Amino acid sequence: MHADLDLTRYEHTDAASIRELLLDVHDEVYEGSEDPLAGREEFAKFVDHWSSREGFACVVGYDQGEPVGYAYGAPLSAATTWWANVTPPLPGEFTAEPGSRTFALSELMVRDRWRGTGAARAIHDELLRGRAEERVTLLVHKEHSKVRALYEGWGYREVGEVVPFEGAPDLCAMVLDLR
Repeated sequence: MHADLDLTRYEHTDAASIRELLLDVHDEVYEGSEDPLAGREEFAKFVDHWSSREGFACVVGYDQGEPVGYAYGAPLSAATTWWANVTPPLPGEFTAEPGSRTFALSELMVRDRWRGTGAARAIHDELLRGRAEERVTLLVHKEHSKVRALYEGWGYREVGEVVPFEGAPDLCAMVLDLR
């Protein structure tokens, strides 16, 4: 891990104060991407959706005051459709969400200069530290085998594939047990 990395936690009530920071880091990380969902306006919709949830949690890593990257998410609600399109279909006991079972890690990104320094793992672990949920889920591009392997190295396992909404790429649904 980078020696000077400071990890700062934010919650739903902090969302407005960190919104531009999240968008600016995203813009830098996805600069030149051909992903139609990577544009600032499209990504802002995801930031606003997740940060508007009461259980929203975010950790931003800073190196001497400069943002390195961040991770954020929120618990899945009882009305979630997160698991609905996963193939092969998952059993009901796996997909049942009472609103406190699963934390969805929506985003984890680190700026180029800090990749390979352990910053992503430190930010990830701080976000999950002390979580009450029994597991964490995330979606990763099916074609990004290095990223999937990184998450597998952290203990995640693939549970299926999904295209969560029209226009989304093929994604792998992954789960990490916290207990």
